[in-house]
Amino acid sequence: MRDFGPRALTPRDGWDWLMQAWQLMWRRPGLFVAVALFAPAGVALLLALPVWEWWLPPASGWAALLATLFCYGLPLSLTVTLACGLARAANRKKLPAARQLFNRTALKALVKTGLFLFVLLVQGYLLAYWVQDQLLPADLAAVARGSPPPPVNFGVASTVLGTQLSVLGSVLLVLQVLLAWFAIPLHLFRELPLSVCWRRSVLAMQLNPWLLPTVGLAGLALLALPFLELFAIPAQVLALPLPVYLGVLLYVAWNDVFQGGAEEEEIVAIQDQWRASISGEPVSRQSHAAPRSSRRPAESRRWR
Repeated sequence: MRDFGPRALTPRDGWDWLMQAWQLMWRRPGLFVAVALFAPAGVALLLALPVWEWWLPPASGWAALLATLFCYGLPLSLTVTLACGLARAANRKKLPAARQLFNRTALKALVKTGLFLFVLLVQGYLLAYWVQDQLLPADLAAVARGSPPPPVNFGVASTVLGTQLSVLGSVLLVLQVLLAWFAIPLHLFRELPLSVCWRRSVLAMQLNPWLLPTVGLAGLALLALPFLELFAIPAQVLALPLPVYLGVLLYVAWNDVFQGGAEEEEIVAIQDQWRASISGEPVSRQSHAAPRSSRRPAESRRWR
């Protein structure tokens, strides 16, 4: 099924996305809560592996960074991707959401897209750490005297949930810098080549430049929030629902920009009705959703 987008929208539509994402999460609260617990559970399981005690050299900052990214970034990337797919499944009217996701084809797409997001996160972190290493080099004289190097705490808070929130902010910054905000849902739902997904995402971001400062400021806020003493407790609370909310928000934004806010069964029904009105033939397929032909093209979809 070919999509309609991308199209240019306004910041008012972006505010509507925030509301629509919460409404969509409340449709299947049990499933989204289970997905939200996947990230901290996966992080705790990976951190508990005994392999880190003998694999990590004590003086290797790069190895510690890669281990941190693997333990925190991989479960978080899979959680965001799973929430994005679950949001579409919950919004469609064909089958229960769980039955749409737990099949071989859907799981394969979820894993591939989650790994793609994880690779983007790793590249962004390595670049940022390299820049930090160049700007703040280690004191070679202190190392020669046998003094231990300073601990590597780049983007790592004092708690698991705090670090998870900081890594989530890094995800937003990577998606903003690479203009890849729509690349994740495009690759997940269309299974297009990564180069095609990135080009379409860049075009959509160019048509909606107000997304750049919005996503960037949100990423910076989430990245810095766990390191502020005043907001330490809110950071712990936000770390659980925000990865799932980001995944749902990615779906809502993609659906509005690339599909006009309509799902495929609604698009098919609209196209059949249009063909019937032109040719005079009866409509061959009907959708359970009400026709949206009376809406203006620029109007966002409203979830009930």
